[in-house]
Order: sequence, then C-alpha cells, then structure tokens
Amino acid sequence: MRKNVIICAVCAACLFVTDWAEANPVKKTIQAGGYTREYLVYTPQHPASAPPHGLLVMLHGFNKSMESFFDEYDFRSIADSLNYIILSPQALPEQSESVKLKADILNLLMGDKLKLDAVWACGLRVKATLGILTLLDDVLNKDVNDVDFLQYIIRQTLNDYDLPPDNIFIIGTSMGGFMAYQYALLQPVKIAGMVSVAGSMGLDVKQLSDKSGIKTPVCDFHSVTDEVVPYTGSVQQSGVTVTLAQRKEQVIQGWVNLNQCGAPSTENVNYYPSTNGITVEKITYPSTSNEVIHYKINGAPHNYFFKKANGDCMDYREEIAKFIAAHASSSPVGITCPQQPDIKVYPNPAHDVVYFGVETGRLTIYNLTGRTVWTGEFNAASMNISFLKSGIYIFHIQAEGRYQAVKIMINE
Repeated sequence: MRKNVIICAVCAACLFVTDWAEANPVKKTIQAGGYTREYLVYTPQHPASAPPHGLLVMLHGFNKSMESFFDEYDFRSIADSLNYIILSPQALPEQSESVKLKADILNLLMGDKLKLDAVWACGLRVKATLGILTLLDDVLNKDVNDVDFLQYIIRQTLNDYDLPPDNIFIIGTSMGGFMAYQYALLQPVKIAGMVSVAGSMGLDVKQLSDKSGIKTPVCDFHSVTDEVVPYTGSVQQSGVTVTLAQRKEQVIQGWVNLNQCGAPSTENVNYYPSTNGITVEKITYPSTSNEVIHYKINGAPHNYFFKKANGDCMDYREEIAKFIAAHASSSPVGITCPQQPDIKVYPNPAHDVVYFGVETGRLTIYNLTGRTVWTGEFNAASMNISFLKSGIYIFHIQAEGRYQAVKIMINE
C-alpha cells in the first residue's frame, strides 16, 4: 500500500514538473523603476519549428490583465501563423493616493467607472467636471515610467530569444492603445508598426507637432459609438463631463502629417456578410513605408471584438495580421519579397478568385512557414484560389521575363 502511495506521489510530482516545463505563456518577474513588474512571454507553435520572426507587444486595457490576450482576445493564432513571440506585460495600479481618493469620490457619482487597479502611464489625463466644479484633473500614474519598462523587457526578450530587432509591433486595446501611441511617439526601441483597438492619445501626451523624429506605420480601430473612449474625446454621465483623450480626427491627422502621407482612399469594409448592422469604413493614408490606416466603425460599443463568427464584416485578428505582414522588415522563413511592383495581383484580401496583370505565367504559392502550397502555370488573367484556407500567403509570379513576390490575405 505504501509503495502505491509513493508511486502516485512521484507521478503527481512528474506531472507538475511537466506542466511547469511546458507552460506557455511563461510568467516572468523583474524589478524596474522601483516596482516589481510582471509580464508573460508566449512562444509561437509554428509548424516549421523555425526561429521566431518577430515580437508582438500586447498591451491590455484599463483594469484588465496581461492574461487578456490569451483568455479574452487570444492572439495566439496570429503569433502561431506569423511565427511571432507575444510579450504581454502587466500595468501597475494607480500609485498616487491623492488621485485614488478623487477617483473614489467620482465613482460615487458615476457608479464605479474609474477603478484604478491596472493603469498604464500613458499620458492619460482624466478631466472630470460637474458644472463649474472640477472633480478630477490628474495624469494617471504620472510618476511611473512605463516607456522605460517596455523598453527594458523588449530588449530582454530580443536577447533571450535571439529575435530580429526590426520586427517589433506594439498592439494595444483600450488604455493599452493609449500606451501604444505613447510608446510609438517616444520609442527608445524602434518599432515596425503600432496598432490601437478602441484606444487613443491622452491629453498629456507630447503633441505630434513637437515630434521631429521617428515615423511609424499606424493601424487604428475606433467606433464613433464608443461609450468608454469617446471618438470625440469627451463623454457625459450623471451630469459629469469626463474628457479622456484628444479627438480621434486630431490623432489621425497628426500621424498623417508626421508620416507625410498622401491623400486618403476610402473603402466600405464588407469582407464578410454582415448580419448585425455594424459598419466599417477603412480610410488609408498612403506612404512609402509609413501608412496610416483608420477603421472608422459605426454601431459597435467599446468592448466589442470583431470576429467573422459574430456575423461581422471583418475580423480584427485578420486585419491586424495583414498589417503586420505588410510592415515586417522581411518575409519569414527566408522568403524574399523583392520590391518590383510590375505584376499586379488583386484583390487583396482575396476570396475565391485572384486577378493578375498578365495573361500567362508561372505561380508558386507559399504559406508563412515557407511550405509550397501550390505551383503551376496559369494561362488566364485570373485564377480560382478557393482551395486555400484563410491566412496569409506569398504569391511568387514569373511572367514575361519579370518576377514578383506578393503577400496576399485569403478570406474564406
């Protein structure tokens, strides 16, 4: 009997060790800026077992946690597809006792809307007024340096996993979007692009007109009916006016000016049949390498996450994956994409059919692991690609003595 107990105990211990060894994401703890900080690192489950190609820094929203991108939004499919590591840090609670006291008073009027359990130091100044009475006018976590914290863990992760330093993307939801904008402005470690979902730029963020430095591709999703981070920057509730952000038009135009973008093109997004009445207008401000894309949404609340399965006209993960693939410094797994825009392939994203700017040629299709999916000749200006699953592919085309490699997003 005792022997069986010992065996069971040993097996249980082995299971525990195995679970710990296979933990993914891995939780890490460091001391930074006088605080104990935590973050998660997820290693992509890539079929080719190739070295990771880049880094996605995922910044959670107000009062959320670093687990959000695994439990709530689950961006692991993007990381696996593109072979990127996910770095998901945790924000600190508000550190100022004075600010917390004012927030408690405001919560009595607004119903606990301003809990300060996880707050990025992103230049977010909260201005709350009741008539001529100012209830709160403070920058949240103003004595915390989250830019330095992010810089430290980014560099640590680049070193730990031997990652290329030019494929770093900052992605934030809600207040994490504020932090993404803040980091993009200051970026002590150069990033390849930034994405904000239902976020904006805080009132205390350095103005874009003051910025003479680094241009950055921007992808911004925001609903004009957002009730938490208002598109106009301010919201009223129970007689209290709360201003959280700059107007979204001001934010977008600031980045357009900084990146020296051209005149915008507008597209009504209908990548999938919509069944819920939520509409999306995609506004693209072109640039050689620093475009600004704004998805102007109408009818979605703040926490709504677009998914094909919801009956939405687009899918957040797919759009973000397209943006990353378009702005990565090089193609994964050694696939080269020379910049020879002679042969057109459209539409992009595609569904059942793609069209070529030539009548005949040879086509090879690779997935992002570098595996050949299809190769052969085409003898018409179009081709049925309905056999491809949703994802990002590299189309290599040889025709008329020319060669072109194009990244194509396929939507089933």
